[in-house]
Amino acid sequence: MAPKGGRRRVAADEDDAPTPTQTQRNRRQDDTPEDDEDVDMEDSQQDNGSGSLEQLSKGLVRYALSCEYSRKPIKRQDVNEKVLGSHARLFKEVFSRANSELMEVFGMQMVELPKADRITVRQKRAAAASDSQSKTSSIWVLQTILPEQYRLPEIIGPSRVLEEGEINREDAYVGLYTMAITLITISGGIMPEAKLDRQLRRLNADQTTPLGTKDKTLATMIKDGYIVRIKDSSSGEETVDYIVGPRGKVEVGRDGVGNLIRAMHGERVSAEEVEQQIQRTLDVAEAYYGSAPTAEGAVAAAASQPAGRKRGRPRNDDDEL
Repeated sequence: MAPKGGRRRVAADEDDAPTPTQTQRNRRQDDTPEDDEDVDMEDSQQDNGSGSLEQLSKGLVRYALSCEYSRKPIKRQDVNEKVLGSHARLFKEVFSRANSELMEVFGMQMVELPKADRITVRQKRAAAASDSQSKTSSIWVLQTILPEQYRLPEIIGPSRVLEEGEINREDAYVGLYTMAITLITISGGIMPEAKLDRQLRRLNADQTTPLGTKDKTLATMIKDGYIVRIKDSSSGEETVDYIVGPRGKVEVGRDGVGNLIRAMHGERVSAEEVEQQIQRTLDVAEAYYGSAPTAEGAVAAAASQPAGRKRGRPRNDDDEL
């Protein structure tokens, strides 16, 4: 019969032996690096998987290109919902990386649109009440960064292959909204609806255009942000005017307006005189609204007009460009 003390020693030895669970825990601890407090799990997650910077930036590139195809602005809220999902905190890193890929591969970049201009008294009061809010729009569009020598029809080509005799609706639309923006700009930054209608009538665009009726075309320009239609009844009588929209300022801007005016003048007058007229015209328009309307801008625009006339109204509505 074995002594009782021996049984106690065996029991004690069995208690000291590590259990399978303890063995697994010890093995995991041995495999863990000593400086595991320096391991950034977020960085390792960004390098691989659906939440990686690479995958998220590619998703943003695809989304930006699809938005540009349909002329839909790229809104930060939509990017968070449709591209980033639970990784919204990585917006800045993903945006920067996606913009770099757009520039290197496609020759484009995402450019932020300016905030909408406040023209009416009600709009200005609302803007003053929310003065503490963000000054940025958090809305972007794609803009080409190709050098000027590559922006040629022979290189760019049509937006799509056309059949013989088919009208290029896309190119027609570009020409129409560029013309509308130019007409508004040379009117001092704002143009009454009646005057715009008269100018479109002179272009045989008052009834139909390659995109449909005149009203439908103007509605499309408004929806896309090229122009803005403003109703104001603060003076007791309702007026309807047009100004250049945020997308029109970015996509066409000073360069687009200046190039169209130069093309229309041709060689009828000296290049120096044309440039002076263009500069004065653009300065007046920018003084009226610029990137954001100011009291100084309004005074400068009003001072540029003949005495006794409203700001933005030319001497003769039917004057040629």
